[in-house]
Amino acid sequence: MIAIENSALLVYPVAMITTETDLIAENERLRAENAALRERVTVLEQELAMLKAELDRLKGRLEEAERAGKRQAAPFSKGPPKAKPKRPGRKAGHPPAHRSRPKRVNRVLEADLPPVCPSCGGNLTNHRVEEQFVIDIPPVEPVVTQFNVHIADCEHCGQRVQGRHPEQISDALGAAAVQLGPRVLGLAAELKHGMGIPYRKIERLFSAGFGLEVSPGGLARGGQRLARQGKPTYQQLIQVMRASAVVNVDETSWKIGGEKAWLWVFTNQTATVYTIDPTRAHDVAERILGKTFDGVLGSDCFPAYDPLPYRQQKCLGHLLNRCSKIALLESEEAVTFSQKVAHLLRRAIQLKERKTEMPPHGYRVARGKIEAALDRVVAHESHDPEVAKLVRLLTKQRRHLLTFLYVDEVDATNNIAERRIRPAVIVRKISAGNRSDAGSDTHAVLTSIVQTCRQQERDFLEVATELLRNPQPQGLNLVVGNQESEPTQVAHSPAQPSGP
Repeated sequence: MIAIENSALLVYPVAMITTETDLIAENERLRAENAALRERVTVLEQELAMLKAELDRLKGRLEEAERAGKRQAAPFSKGPPKAKPKRPGRKAGHPPAHRSRPKRVNRVLEADLPPVCPSCGGNLTNHRVEEQFVIDIPPVEPVVTQFNVHIADCEHCGQRVQGRHPEQISDALGAAAVQLGPRVLGLAAELKHGMGIPYRKIERLFSAGFGLEVSPGGLARGGQRLARQGKPTYQQLIQVMRASAVVNVDETSWKIGGEKAWLWVFTNQTATVYTIDPTRAHDVAERILGKTFDGVLGSDCFPAYDPLPYRQQKCLGHLLNRCSKIALLESEEAVTFSQKVAHLLRRAIQLKERKTEMPPHGYRVARGKIEAALDRVVAHESHDPEVAKLVRLLTKQRRHLLTFLYVDEVDATNNIAERRIRPAVIVRKISAGNRSDAGSDTHAVLTSIVQTCRQQERDFLEVATELLRNPQPQGLNLVVGNQESEPTQVAHSPAQPSGP
Protein backbone atom coordinates (compact mmCIF):
# COMPACT_ATOMS: atom_id res chain seq x y z
CA MET A 1 0.00 0.00 0.00
CA ILE A 2 2.79 2.36 0.82
CA ALA A 3 4.55 1.73 -2.51
CA ILE A 4 1.32 2.30 -4.39
CA GLU A 5 0.67 5.52 -2.50
CA ASN A 6 4.20 6.75 -3.12
CA SER A 7 3.98 5.96 -6.83
CA ALA A 8 0.68 7.78 -6.97
CA LEU A 9 2.20 10.79 -5.30
CA LEU A 10 5.04 10.82 -7.79
CA VAL A 11 2.77 10.53 -10.82
CA TYR A 12 0.37 13.40 -9.84
CA PRO A 13 2.82 16.34 -9.60
CA VAL A 14 4.71 15.30 -12.73
CA ALA A 15 1.49 15.65 -14.74
CA MET A 16 0.85 19.20 -13.51
CA ILE A 17 4.33 20.71 -13.65
CA THR A 18 5.20 22.57 -16.91
CA THR A 19 8.62 23.32 -18.25
CA GLU A 20 10.95 25.80 -16.58
CA THR A 21 10.73 28.13 -19.59
CA ASP A 22 6.96 28.36 -19.28
CA LEU A 23 7.22 29.15 -15.61
CA ILE A 24 9.70 31.97 -16.27
CA ALA A 25 7.45 33.43 -18.99
CA GLU A 26 4.41 33.24 -16.74
CA ASN A 27 6.36 34.95 -13.96
CA GLU A 28 7.45 37.78 -16.26
CA ARG A 29 3.86 38.25 -17.51
CA LEU A 30 2.53 38.45 -13.97
CA ARG A 31 5.27 40.92 -13.00
CA ALA A 32 4.43 43.15 -15.97
CA GLU A 33 0.73 42.97 -15.20
CA ASN A 34 1.46 43.80 -11.57
CA ALA A 35 3.57 46.81 -12.60
CA ALA A 36 0.82 48.08 -14.94
CA LEU A 37 -1.77 47.72 -12.18
CA ARG A 38 0.47 49.57 -9.74
CA GLU A 39 0.90 52.38 -12.28
CA ARG A 40 -2.87 52.49 -12.82
CA VAL A 41 -3.43 52.63 -9.07
CA THR A 42 -1.01 55.54 -8.83
CA VAL A 43 -2.89 57.45 -11.57
CA LEU A 44 -6.25 56.76 -9.94
CA GLU A 45 -4.92 57.90 -6.56
CA GLN A 46 -3.75 61.16 -8.15
CA GLU A 47 -7.11 61.67 -9.82
CA LEU A 48 -8.86 60.89 -6.53
CA ALA A 49 -6.71 63.47 -4.74
CA MET A 50 -7.55 66.05 -7.41
CA LEU A 51 -11.26 65.28 -7.16
CA LYS A 52 -11.16 65.52 -3.38
CA ALA A 53 -9.41 68.87 -3.61
CA GLU A 54 -11.99 70.08 -6.14
CA LEU A 55 -14.80 68.79 -3.92
CA ASP A 56 -13.41 70.65 -0.92
CA ARG A 57 -13.08 73.83 -3.00
CA LEU A 58 -16.65 73.57 -4.28
CA LYS A 59 -17.95 72.84 -0.79
CA GLY A 60 -16.22 75.97 0.44
CA ARG A 61 -17.75 78.05 -2.34
CA LEU A 62 -21.19 76.54 -1.67
CA GLU A 63 -20.96 77.33 2.03
CA GLU A 64 -19.85 80.87 1.25
CA ALA A 65 -22.72 81.29 -1.21
CA GLU A 66 -25.23 79.98 1.33
CA ARG A 67 -23.90 82.36 3.98
CA ALA A 68 -23.99 85.25 1.51
CA GLY A 69 -27.56 84.37 0.56
CA LYS A 70 -28.67 84.67 4.17
CA ARG A 71 -27.08 88.08 4.63
CA GLN A 72 -29.54 90.92 4.15
CA ALA A 73 -27.11 93.84 4.12
CA ALA A 74 -25.84 94.80 0.69
CA PRO A 75 -26.95 91.63 -1.14
CA PHE A 76 -25.48 93.06 -4.34
CA SER A 77 -21.91 93.12 -3.01
CA LYS A 78 -19.53 90.43 -4.20
CA GLY A 79 -16.56 89.42 -2.11
CA PRO A 80 -14.61 91.54 0.37
CA PRO A 81 -14.13 95.28 -0.23
CA LYS A 82 -11.20 96.25 -2.42
CA ALA A 83 -8.13 97.68 -0.73
CA LYS A 84 -7.98 100.60 -3.17
CA PRO A 85 -11.46 101.09 -4.66
CA LYS A 86 -11.98 103.42 -7.59
CA ARG A 87 -12.93 106.95 -6.72
CA PRO A 88 -16.61 107.61 -7.40
CA GLY A 89 -17.61 110.16 -10.00
CA ARG A 90 -16.14 111.01 -13.36
CA LYS A 91 -12.65 109.86 -14.26
CA ALA A 92 -9.65 112.16 -14.17
CA GLY A 93 -9.44 114.26 -17.30
CA HIS A 94 -13.14 113.94 -18.05
CA PRO A 95 -14.52 117.32 -19.23
CA PRO A 96 -16.92 118.97 -16.78
CA ALA A 97 -20.60 118.34 -17.34
CA HIS A 98 -23.46 120.64 -16.42
CA ARG A 99 -26.96 121.47 -17.57
CA SER A 100 -27.09 123.67 -20.62
CA ARG A 101 -28.91 127.00 -20.60
CA PRO A 102 -32.65 126.44 -21.21
CA LYS A 103 -33.83 127.48 -24.66
CA ARG A 104 -37.18 128.62 -23.31
CA VAL A 105 -37.98 130.59 -20.16
CA ASN A 106 -41.60 130.61 -18.93
CA ARG A 107 -41.32 133.34 -16.35
CA VAL A 108 -38.72 135.75 -14.94
CA LEU A 109 -38.49 136.69 -11.27
CA GLU A 110 -36.26 139.32 -9.67
CA ALA A 111 -34.19 138.47 -6.61
CA ASP A 112 -33.92 142.05 -5.25
CA LEU A 113 -31.20 143.21 -2.92
CA PRO A 114 -31.91 144.41 0.60
CA PRO A 115 -31.53 148.23 1.06
CA VAL A 116 -28.38 147.85 3.19
CA CYS A 117 -25.84 145.15 4.05
CA PRO A 118 -27.56 142.58 6.31
CA SER A 119 -24.29 142.03 8.22
CA CYS A 120 -23.20 145.56 9.13
CA GLY A 121 -25.83 147.94 7.70
CA GLY A 122 -23.44 149.55 5.20
CA ASN A 123 -24.40 150.85 1.74
CA LEU A 124 -24.25 148.40 -1.21
CA THR A 125 -22.09 149.18 -4.26
CA ASN A 126 -20.93 147.50 -7.50
CA HIS A 127 -24.47 146.40 -8.39
CA ARG A 128 -24.70 143.58 -11.00
CA VAL A 129 -27.12 140.87 -12.11
CA GLU A 130 -26.38 137.13 -12.55
CA GLU A 131 -28.79 134.56 -13.96
CA GLN A 132 -30.06 131.38 -12.34
CA PHE A 133 -32.52 128.93 -13.86
CA VAL A 134 -34.78 126.45 -12.07
CA ILE A 135 -36.42 123.70 -14.10
CA ASP A 136 -39.45 122.27 -12.32
CA ILE A 137 -42.57 120.23 -12.98
CA PRO A 138 -45.76 122.28 -12.98
CA PRO A 139 -48.77 121.19 -10.96
CA VAL A 140 -50.64 118.61 -13.03
CA GLU A 141 -54.39 118.32 -13.17
CA PRO A 142 -56.11 115.50 -15.05
CA VAL A 143 -57.97 116.56 -18.19
CA VAL A 144 -61.53 115.22 -18.29
CA THR A 145 -63.14 114.90 -21.71
CA GLN A 146 -66.88 114.33 -22.06
CA PHE A 147 -68.01 112.56 -25.21
CA ASN A 148 -71.65 113.04 -26.10
CA VAL A 149 -72.29 109.73 -27.80
CA HIS A 150 -75.14 109.89 -30.27
CA ILE A 151 -77.30 106.77 -30.57
CA ALA A 152 -80.09 106.00 -32.98
CA ASP A 153 -82.08 103.07 -34.37
CA CYS A 154 -82.32 102.11 -38.03
CA GLU A 155 -85.93 102.49 -39.10
CA HIS A 156 -85.41 99.81 -41.74
CA CYS A 157 -83.85 96.93 -39.77
CA GLY A 158 -84.02 98.20 -36.19
CA GLN A 159 -80.24 98.00 -35.74
CA ARG A 160 -78.91 100.14 -32.90
CA VAL A 161 -76.23 102.54 -34.22
CA GLN A 162 -73.79 104.29 -31.88
CA GLY A 163 -71.39 107.07 -32.82
CA ARG A 164 -67.69 106.97 -31.97
CA HIS A 165 -65.24 109.86 -31.82
CA PRO A 166 -61.69 109.22 -33.10
CA GLU A 167 -60.32 109.98 -29.62
CA GLN A 168 -62.55 107.44 -27.84
CA ILE A 169 -60.91 104.23 -26.66
CA SER A 170 -64.09 102.35 -25.74
CA ASP A 171 -67.78 102.09 -26.62
CA ALA A 172 -68.77 101.37 -23.02
CA LEU A 173 -71.62 103.42 -21.54
CA GLY A 174 -73.72 103.39 -18.38
CA ALA A 175 -71.87 102.12 -15.32
CA ALA A 176 -68.66 101.72 -17.37
CA ALA A 177 -68.86 105.18 -18.95
CA VAL A 178 -65.97 106.59 -16.88
CA GLN A 179 -62.74 105.43 -18.50
CA LEU A 180 -59.04 105.99 -17.92
CA GLY A 181 -57.47 107.65 -20.95
CA PRO A 182 -54.84 106.16 -23.27
CA ARG A 183 -51.97 108.19 -21.83
CA VAL A 184 -52.84 107.04 -18.32
CA LEU A 185 -52.93 103.39 -19.38
CA GLY A 186 -49.84 103.80 -21.56
CA LEU A 187 -47.79 105.41 -18.79
CA ALA A 188 -48.94 102.77 -16.29
CA ALA A 189 -47.96 100.02 -18.76
CA GLU A 190 -44.50 101.49 -19.32
CA LEU A 191 -43.90 101.92 -15.60
CA LYS A 192 -45.10 98.40 -14.85
CA HIS A 193 -43.76 96.36 -17.76
CA GLY A 194 -40.90 98.57 -18.88
CA MET A 195 -39.50 99.60 -15.48
CA GLY A 196 -40.83 96.95 -13.10
CA ILE A 197 -42.76 99.32 -10.79
CA PRO A 198 -45.68 97.55 -9.03
CA TYR A 199 -49.19 98.83 -9.65
CA ARG A 200 -49.63 99.89 -6.01
CA LYS A 201 -46.65 102.23 -6.30
CA ILE A 202 -47.98 103.49 -9.63
CA GLU A 203 -51.27 104.20 -7.84
CA ARG A 204 -49.44 106.38 -5.30
CA LEU A 205 -47.42 108.08 -8.05
CA PHE A 206 -50.56 109.03 -10.00
CA SER A 207 -52.22 110.31 -6.84
CA ALA A 208 -49.26 112.40 -5.64
CA GLY A 209 -47.96 113.56 -8.98
CA PHE A 210 -51.09 113.99 -11.09
CA GLY A 211 -53.95 114.20 -8.61
CA LEU A 212 -55.48 111.16 -10.30
CA GLU A 213 -57.14 108.46 -8.21
CA VAL A 214 -56.74 104.98 -9.70
CA SER A 215 -56.72 101.41 -8.39
CA PRO A 216 -54.18 98.64 -8.99
CA GLY A 217 -56.94 96.39 -10.31
CA GLY A 218 -58.13 99.03 -12.75
CA LEU A 219 -54.60 99.58 -14.04
CA ALA A 220 -54.09 95.83 -14.43
CA ARG A 221 -57.28 95.45 -16.46
CA GLY A 222 -56.27 98.47 -18.52
CA GLY A 223 -52.92 96.84 -19.24
CA GLN A 224 -54.65 93.65 -20.38
CA ARG A 225 -56.88 95.66 -22.73
CA LEU A 226 -53.82 97.45 -24.14
CA ALA A 227 -52.12 94.08 -24.66
CA ARG A 228 -55.16 92.76 -26.57
CA GLN A 229 -55.03 95.82 -28.81
CA GLY A 230 -51.28 95.33 -29.21
CA LYS A 231 -51.36 91.59 -30.03
CA PRO A 232 -51.24 92.13 -33.85
CA THR A 233 -48.29 94.50 -33.36
CA TYR A 234 -46.60 91.80 -31.28
CA GLN A 235 -47.16 89.31 -34.10
CA GLN A 236 -45.59 91.74 -36.54
CA LEU A 237 -42.52 91.94 -34.30
CA ILE A 238 -42.30 88.14 -34.47
CA GLN A 239 -42.33 88.38 -38.25
CA VAL A 240 -39.53 90.95 -38.02
CA MET A 241 -37.50 88.44 -36.00
CA ARG A 242 -38.13 85.70 -38.56
CA ALA A 243 -36.91 87.92 -41.40
CA SER A 244 -33.82 89.16 -39.54
CA ALA A 245 -30.26 88.27 -40.50
CA VAL A 246 -29.25 87.93 -36.84
CA VAL A 247 -31.28 87.18 -33.69
CA ASN A 248 -29.85 86.76 -30.18
CA VAL A 249 -31.73 84.73 -27.60
CA ASP A 250 -31.56 84.21 -23.85
CA GLU A 251 -33.88 82.89 -21.17
CA THR A 252 -34.38 83.23 -17.41
CA SER A 253 -36.55 81.52 -14.84
CA TRP A 254 -40.06 82.86 -14.22
CA LYS A 255 -43.21 81.98 -12.30
CA ILE A 256 -46.85 81.80 -13.44
CA GLY A 257 -49.20 81.32 -10.52
CA GLY A 258 -46.34 79.89 -8.47
CA GLU A 259 -45.51 77.30 -11.15
CA LYS A 260 -42.13 77.15 -12.85
CA ALA A 261 -41.85 78.90 -16.21
CA TRP A 262 -39.26 80.61 -18.39
CA LEU A 263 -39.09 84.09 -19.87
CA TRP A 264 -37.38 84.15 -23.27
CA VAL A 265 -36.03 87.16 -25.16
CA PHE A 266 -35.34 87.30 -28.90
CA THR A 267 -33.62 90.50 -29.91
CA ASN A 268 -31.32 92.35 -32.28
CA GLN A 269 -30.51 95.98 -33.01
CA THR A 270 -33.94 96.52 -34.60
CA ALA A 271 -36.58 94.96 -32.36
CA THR A 272 -37.20 92.73 -29.33
CA VAL A 273 -39.72 89.97 -28.64
CA TYR A 274 -40.38 88.47 -25.20
CA THR A 275 -42.36 85.31 -24.58
CA ILE A 276 -43.13 83.33 -21.41
CA ASP A 277 -43.44 79.58 -21.64
CA PRO A 278 -43.66 76.68 -19.16
CA THR A 279 -40.75 74.92 -20.91
CA ARG A 280 -37.12 75.67 -21.62
CA ALA A 281 -37.01 73.46 -24.71
CA HIS A 282 -35.93 74.32 -28.24
CA ASP A 283 -39.60 74.23 -29.32
CA VAL A 284 -39.99 77.76 -27.94
CA ALA A 285 -37.33 79.11 -30.28
CA GLU A 286 -38.93 77.29 -33.20
CA ARG A 287 -42.33 78.79 -32.38
CA ILE A 288 -40.93 82.30 -32.43
CA LEU A 289 -38.44 82.04 -35.31
CA GLY A 290 -40.12 79.30 -37.32
CA LYS A 291 -38.49 76.18 -38.69
CA THR A 292 -37.27 77.97 -41.82
CA PHE A 293 -35.37 80.77 -40.09
CA ASP A 294 -32.49 81.65 -42.42
CA GLY A 295 -30.47 83.97 -40.18
CA VAL A 296 -27.87 83.40 -37.48
CA LEU A 297 -28.98 82.64 -33.92
CA GLY A 298 -26.69 83.95 -31.19
CA SER A 299 -26.90 82.24 -27.79
CA ASP A 300 -24.99 80.73 -24.92
CA CYS A 301 -24.08 77.04 -24.82
CA PHE A 302 -27.31 75.87 -23.20
CA PRO A 303 -28.11 72.42 -24.68
CA ALA A 304 -31.69 73.36 -25.67
CA TYR A 305 -30.32 75.29 -28.65
CA ASP A 306 -28.33 72.34 -30.02
CA PRO A 307 -31.22 70.60 -31.87
CA LEU A 308 -32.13 73.79 -33.76
CA PRO A 309 -31.27 73.59 -37.46
CA TYR A 310 -30.22 77.25 -37.68
CA ARG A 311 -26.77 78.62 -38.24
CA GLN A 312 -25.56 79.66 -34.79
CA GLN A 313 -22.96 81.69 -32.92
CA LYS A 314 -22.12 80.70 -29.36
CA CYS A 315 -21.22 83.39 -26.87
CA LEU A 316 -17.46 83.65 -26.53
CA GLY A 317 -17.95 85.78 -23.43
CA HIS A 318 -19.35 82.77 -21.58
CA LEU A 319 -16.42 80.64 -22.73
CA LEU A 320 -13.92 83.29 -21.61
CA ASN A 321 -15.58 83.40 -18.18
CA ARG A 322 -15.36 79.63 -17.98
CA CYS A 323 -11.67 79.75 -18.87
CA SER A 324 -11.11 82.34 -16.13
CA LYS A 325 -12.72 80.04 -13.56
CA ILE A 326 -10.68 77.04 -14.69
CA ALA A 327 -7.51 79.13 -14.46
CA LEU A 328 -8.11 79.48 -10.71
CA LEU A 329 -7.70 75.73 -10.17
CA GLU A 330 -4.54 74.21 -8.79
CA SER A 331 -4.01 71.94 -11.78
CA GLU A 332 -1.12 73.21 -13.90
CA GLU A 333 -2.57 71.61 -17.03
CA ALA A 334 -5.97 73.22 -16.43
CA VAL A 335 -4.40 76.66 -15.99
CA THR A 336 -2.20 76.33 -19.08
CA PHE A 337 -4.95 74.96 -21.32
CA SER A 338 -7.60 77.47 -20.22
CA GLN A 339 -5.18 80.35 -20.86
CA LYS A 340 -4.43 78.94 -24.30
CA VAL A 341 -8.13 78.75 -25.18
CA ALA A 342 -8.81 82.24 -23.83
CA HIS A 343 -5.92 83.68 -25.83
CA LEU A 344 -7.26 82.05 -29.01
CA LEU A 345 -10.78 83.37 -28.46
CA ARG A 346 -9.48 86.88 -27.81
CA ARG A 347 -7.43 86.68 -31.00
CA ALA A 348 -10.62 85.91 -32.91
CA ILE A 349 -12.48 88.84 -31.33
CA GLN A 350 -9.59 91.22 -32.06
CA LEU A 351 -9.45 90.01 -35.66
CA LYS A 352 -13.12 90.89 -36.15
CA GLU A 353 -12.48 94.35 -34.68
CA ARG A 354 -9.63 94.94 -37.15
CA LYS A 355 -11.48 93.63 -40.20
CA THR A 356 -12.14 97.07 -41.67
CA GLU A 357 -8.45 97.94 -41.41
CA MET A 358 -7.23 94.79 -43.20
CA PRO A 359 -7.22 93.80 -46.88
CA PRO A 360 -9.73 90.99 -47.63
CA HIS A 361 -7.00 88.46 -48.42
CA GLY A 362 -5.12 89.21 -45.20
CA TYR A 363 -8.31 88.82 -43.21
CA ARG A 364 -9.06 85.44 -44.80
CA VAL A 365 -5.52 84.22 -44.09
CA ALA A 366 -5.72 85.31 -40.43
CA ARG A 367 -9.13 83.70 -40.12
CA GLY A 368 -7.80 80.44 -41.51
CA LYS A 369 -4.98 80.42 -38.96
CA ILE A 370 -7.48 80.82 -36.13
CA GLU A 371 -9.59 77.99 -37.55
CA ALA A 372 -6.53 75.72 -37.66
CA ALA A 373 -5.54 76.68 -34.12
CA LEU A 374 -9.04 75.90 -32.89
CA ASP A 375 -8.90 72.49 -34.57
CA ARG A 376 -5.71 71.75 -32.67
CA VAL A 377 -7.33 72.81 -29.42
CA VAL A 378 -10.34 70.49 -29.80
CA ALA A 379 -7.96 67.62 -30.63
CA HIS A 380 -6.29 67.99 -27.20
CA GLU A 381 -6.42 64.91 -24.97
CA SER A 382 -6.27 65.17 -21.21
CA HIS A 383 -6.94 63.19 -18.03
CA ASP A 384 -7.70 66.40 -16.12
CA PRO A 385 -11.50 66.42 -15.60
CA GLU A 386 -11.93 70.20 -16.07
CA VAL A 387 -9.79 70.26 -19.19
CA ALA A 388 -11.62 67.25 -20.59
CA LYS A 389 -15.01 68.93 -20.00
CA LEU A 390 -13.87 72.11 -21.71
CA VAL A 391 -12.54 70.13 -24.68
CA ARG A 392 -15.85 68.26 -24.99
CA LEU A 393 -17.76 71.54 -24.96
CA LEU A 394 -15.49 73.12 -27.58
CA THR A 395 -15.74 70.00 -29.73
CA LYS A 396 -19.53 69.94 -29.47
CA GLN A 397 -19.87 73.62 -30.41
CA ARG A 398 -16.92 73.73 -32.82
CA ARG A 399 -18.91 74.81 -35.89
CA HIS A 400 -20.73 77.53 -33.90
CA LEU A 401 -17.69 79.28 -32.40
CA LEU A 402 -16.40 81.41 -35.28
CA THR A 403 -19.52 82.24 -37.27
CA PHE A 404 -19.05 85.91 -36.38
CA LEU A 405 -15.83 85.95 -38.45
CA TYR A 406 -17.88 85.16 -41.57
CA VAL A 407 -21.03 87.27 -41.02
CA ASP A 408 -20.48 90.97 -40.38
CA GLU A 409 -23.76 91.48 -38.49
CA VAL A 410 -22.99 88.72 -35.96
CA ASP A 411 -21.30 89.61 -32.67
CA ALA A 412 -18.90 87.32 -30.84
CA THR A 413 -20.90 87.52 -27.61
CA ASN A 414 -24.52 87.30 -26.55
CA ASN A 415 -24.35 90.57 -24.62
CA ILE A 416 -27.29 92.19 -26.40
CA ALA A 417 -29.69 89.43 -25.29
CA GLU A 418 -28.32 89.53 -21.74
CA ARG A 419 -28.87 93.30 -21.60
CA ARG A 420 -32.42 92.91 -22.89
CA ILE A 421 -33.25 90.23 -20.32
CA ARG A 422 -31.78 92.09 -17.35
CA PRO A 423 -34.89 94.29 -16.83
CA ALA A 424 -36.98 91.12 -16.72
CA VAL A 425 -34.76 89.79 -13.93
CA ILE A 426 -35.36 92.99 -11.96
CA VAL A 427 -39.12 92.67 -12.52
CA ARG A 428 -38.97 89.06 -11.33
CA LYS A 429 -37.22 90.08 -8.11
CA ILE A 430 -39.97 92.62 -7.42
CA SER A 431 -43.10 90.81 -8.57
CA ALA A 432 -41.97 87.15 -8.54
CA GLY A 433 -43.53 86.65 -11.99
CA ASN A 434 -47.20 86.60 -12.97
CA ARG A 435 -50.31 85.26 -11.28
CA SER A 436 -52.00 83.88 -14.39
CA ASP A 437 -51.47 82.99 -18.03
CA ALA A 438 -53.34 86.16 -19.00
CA GLY A 439 -50.89 88.20 -16.93
CA SER A 440 -47.85 86.51 -18.50
CA ASP A 441 -49.23 87.06 -21.99
CA THR A 442 -49.88 90.73 -21.19
CA HIS A 443 -46.34 91.13 -19.85
CA ALA A 444 -44.79 89.50 -22.93
CA VAL A 445 -46.75 91.66 -25.39
CA LEU A 446 -46.32 95.01 -23.64
CA THR A 447 -42.67 94.49 -22.73
CA SER A 448 -41.91 93.63 -26.37
CA ILE A 449 -43.63 96.79 -27.63
CA VAL A 450 -42.06 99.03 -24.96
CA GLN A 451 -38.53 97.76 -25.65
CA THR A 452 -38.93 97.98 -29.44
CA CYS A 453 -40.19 101.56 -29.10
CA ARG A 454 -37.03 102.42 -27.16
CA GLN A 455 -34.86 100.85 -29.86
CA GLN A 456 -36.74 102.71 -32.58
CA GLU A 457 -36.76 105.97 -30.56
CA ARG A 458 -40.54 106.09 -30.61
CA ASP A 459 -42.76 107.47 -27.86
CA PHE A 460 -44.56 104.53 -26.29
CA LEU A 461 -47.35 106.79 -25.02
CA GLU A 462 -48.15 107.81 -28.58
CA VAL A 463 -48.08 104.17 -29.69
CA ALA A 464 -50.35 103.15 -26.79
CA THR A 465 -52.75 105.98 -27.65
CA GLU A 466 -52.94 104.87 -31.28
CA LEU A 467 -53.48 101.25 -30.27
CA LEU A 468 -56.27 102.02 -27.82
CA ARG A 469 -58.10 104.39 -30.17
CA ASN A 470 -58.40 101.76 -32.89
CA PRO A 471 -61.93 100.27 -32.79
CA GLN A 472 -60.45 96.85 -33.68
CA PRO A 473 -56.95 95.51 -32.91
CA GLN A 474 -54.61 96.36 -35.76
CA GLY A 475 -50.88 95.93 -36.14
CA LEU A 476 -48.66 99.01 -36.04
CA ASN A 477 -45.39 99.05 -37.94
CA LEU A 478 -42.89 99.95 -35.23
CA VAL A 479 -39.74 99.09 -37.17
CA VAL A 480 -38.36 101.58 -39.68
CA GLY A 481 -38.03 99.95 -43.10
CA ASN A 482 -40.36 97.06 -42.27
CA GLN A 483 -43.10 97.08 -44.89
CA GLU A 484 -46.33 95.33 -43.99
CA SER A 485 -48.94 95.73 -46.71
CA GLU A 486 -51.81 94.41 -44.62
CA PRO A 487 -52.40 94.84 -40.88
CA THR A 488 -52.08 91.64 -38.90
CA GLN A 489 -55.35 90.38 -37.45
CA VAL A 490 -55.74 88.88 -34.01
CA ALA A 491 -55.13 85.16 -34.36
CA HIS A 492 -52.99 82.53 -32.70
CA SER A 493 -50.07 81.46 -34.86
CA PRO A 494 -47.36 78.87 -34.27
CA ALA A 495 -45.18 81.71 -33.01
CA GLN A 496 -47.50 82.59 -30.17
CA PRO A 497 -46.51 81.93 -26.55
CA SER A 498 -47.96 78.77 -25.09
CA GLY A 499 -50.04 80.75 -22.59
CA PRO A 500 -53.34 82.27 -23.69
